[in-house]
Amino acid sequence: MTTFATYAALPLQPLCDSKGRLLDDAVGWSNRPQVDCTLHGHAGRRKRWNHWCITTPQWMLSLTLADLDYLGYGAAYFLDLETGQAVAHTQFRPFALGCHLPDLPQESHSFSHSRLQLRIDEHPGRLRLTATAPDIGGQPLHVALDIQRPAHLQSVNLVAPLLGGGFHATSRQLGLPAAGSVQLGSKHYSCAPGQSFAALDFGRGVWPLNSYWQRAAFAGVGGIAGNFGSGWLEHSGLSENSLWFGGEVRQVDSPLLIERSSQAPLAPWQLDSEDDSLSLRFTPRQFHRACPKLGPFHANTLQWFGHYVGVLRGPRGERVPVDGALGWLGETHARW
Repeated sequence: MTTFATYAALPLQPLCDSKGRLLDDAVGWSNRPQVDCTLHGHAGRRKRWNHWCITTPQWMLSLTLADLDYLGYGAAYFLDLETGQAVAHTQFRPFALGCHLPDLPQESHSFSHSRLQLRIDEHPGRLRLTATAPDIGGQPLHVALDIQRPAHLQSVNLVAPLLGGGFHATSRQLGLPAAGSVQLGSKHYSCAPGQSFAALDFGRGVWPLNSYWQRAAFAGVGGIAGNFGSGWLEHSGLSENSLWFGGEVRQVDSPLLIERSSQAPLAPWQLDSEDDSLSLRFTPRQFHRACPKLGPFHANTLQWFGHYVGVLRGPRGERVPVDGALGWLGETHARW
């Protein structure tokens, strides 16, 4: 696997050529970002997003910054895990005005609107995440978080072709230690030291008009984490299913079944790999639906937040327990 020192010295591989055609050399998986995700051509079909999720034992925060070429989209969702209180706010910007999303996953980015400000400022080895909304569920929101990027912590980086000539590049970064606080109205929330983690879903690509995908993720103490997905890779022969042990990421090579036990809103889910790399039960505590619409276009996302329990198979074949790790599971049907 590529080490950090090797990665830092490598030139970045272009994602596509000047006409917007996916380059064969960019396709594949790596444990460090190695692709320049600049998009050419395909006006109106290019999708760029950065989605952050911060998990703590007492609360969770989800932030989305997206540039869909014809539309910019910013969203914030905050959940108090102890009381069940949840607030959300979504804001659009025509033609993505005020939405700055760069071509690399570790560069500063922002979404700016008078009713929602999201800003991530990258610094060597860390980043500063701030968010403000004057009215989210009838209360002002202020977020100020410091997120570390430990040099040893690897990530899932994947470029895959899609049906119809499209393609997608993603960087899944999990288990980033988080500190700081959230102020919602008169209530103050702090990150629990050693138990609070940030996750980044960085995506850049050219997508078909209609699409569906599913994603599950968690992070826990002791350097364990997991990322699982389906719906967008079935025709590529590639997989984003991965586990982290002490910062090192390992691919789950065998097929993975993600199954819901019933249609009840907070019904548990089961995740099992055919090679016994993992067997996990996800029990949601809260359900959130987001369905931004613009004329005939929409992205209907269902997202559950809760806890994972079960067992993983470690790097030496040992059993690694997962006991109440915080995470989420979501699925999206999009016409965009």
